[in-house]
Amino acid sequence: MIRIIKWIFGWETQKTINKKVCKEIVCFVKKAKELSSKQQVVEYDKIYHHTLKKLWYEGTFWEILKQKPREIKDLNEIWELHKFRNTIVHELRDMDERFILKQSTKYRKVVEVFVKRVTK
Repeated sequence: MIRIIKWIFGWETQKTINKKVCKEIVCFVKKAKELSSKQQVVEYDKIYHHTLKKLWYEGTFWEILKQKPREIKDLNEIWELHKFRNTIVHELRDMDERFILKQSTKYRKVVEVFVKRVTK
């Protein structure tokens, strides 16, 4: 009964996803590893957004981040990675491949930790 009341009023500390959805997300992460560094950053961003949607958040990635989901431990880190993704997608400029690879690796680790944290 207390759990239902917490859910109704939004007092639940953290939402979770089931193991089936988690396995799907892990498959997406594995497939993303085969892409170029730039493509990986874009895919990890999509995976993170997809995971948040599975946690019943709605809207664009930016709109969800503005809601400050309890499940995200370091909102600034995710915001910076998302802005980096936007730079890759929207700006026409050469970037150092080593830096892109570093950011891609960081994003993959963040996604993997996040998915583990929100899995039942």
